[in-house]
Amino acid sequence: MFKGITVSVFISGLLALSVCGCGKNEPGNPQLSSQMTEQDFAKVHKNVNFNQEDKEKMHGSGLAPEDSGYGGHGMGSVHGKKEKPDPNKVIATINSEKILRKDLDKILERFKNHVNPAALPSMEQQITDQLVTQSVLRQFVVEKKLSVSGEIVDKEIAKMRDNIKNNPATKDKTLEQFLEFQGSNIDELKTAINMSAAIESYVSKGVDDKRMEEYFIKNIGNFNGETVTASHILVDTKGKNTQEEIDKAKAKIDSIKKELDEGADFAELAKKYSDCPTGKTGGDLGTFPRHGVMVENFAKAAFATEVGKICDPVKTEFGYHLIKVTAKTSPKDVSFSEVKDKVREEMIAYEMNALVKDLKERAKIEITLQ
Repeated sequence: MFKGITVSVFISGLLALSVCGCGKNEPGNPQLSSQMTEQDFAKVHKNVNFNQEDKEKMHGSGLAPEDSGYGGHGMGSVHGKKEKPDPNKVIATINSEKILRKDLDKILERFKNHVNPAALPSMEQQITDQLVTQSVLRQFVVEKKLSVSGEIVDKEIAKMRDNIKNNPATKDKTLEQFLEFQGSNIDELKTAINMSAAIESYVSKGVDDKRMEEYFIKNIGNFNGETVTASHILVDTKGKNTQEEIDKAKAKIDSIKKELDEGADFAELAKKYSDCPTGKTGGDLGTFPRHGVMVENFAKAAFATEVGKICDPVKTEFGYHLIKVTAKTSPKDVSFSEVKDKVREEMIAYEMNALVKDLKERAKIEITLQ
């Protein structure tokens, strides 16, 4: 049965119409949100869980320097005024498919009021990358002629309507109103769900009980309730290509660590320095398990840090992090049968990641965002 694990790869609009949860792979907990959440924005997990135009699950993990403006990303400055990019400029080509600047701007417009303007250049890169991901998956669906029955699509639409109706913040709205607000419509949503469910069906074919049990044993920390609650401060290195730029980022994170060692408040320094949208809420990342949510280096450091302590700078693909652990939950005994559904969902997400990686490696991709 379609569980909605990959539905957000294709859904248009800013809706977080997560049939299966709120982006944390929580089965049986349908939710709907009409705006991004700081936690979704900040998490540096590896799951491919992005909408076609709604990048609510965008990780927004870095800000450009405060004085960088929009230079170098098609948003240059003329006499102190920001120059609007050409909406028809090609910013990426995936095989024969082209992504235009207006596709990026349509998404970016929805984030402008939520983040420091200096974050936009980094976000442009990340949104473009996810548009590429969406493109290779869409092409794959067409190539393989994947599809599901209309009954499955209708059931998912019904669940989304129920999410809206049962949410006090949205009960007076309709699904059509949400879609219209985001420049989409019900037909586009149905197409998105069809494609998403088809891909999920495709990748789940190889997920049998034997493989699931092996995965459970190998990743027991994901299912035994062991978690960490943490905050972080990020100094972004995405887009920094020279050693000098990397050294400056390292020097900055070391300087922040020194301030913390001298007694500075972590939340206040996160608000002041962090190149992650969570900075404005003190760097709070919430609670997460050992595997499957955060990138490996980050998770490893967080779980190795004592409660109340701050780790030394940690390098990930996003930049340098300082992590403060505020709580930990000890592991509990759990059997495979108790968490079988959750294991399946994680495995399908894992297979999705593997599929996307393979498709990107085989595709002819040219990024021309400047």
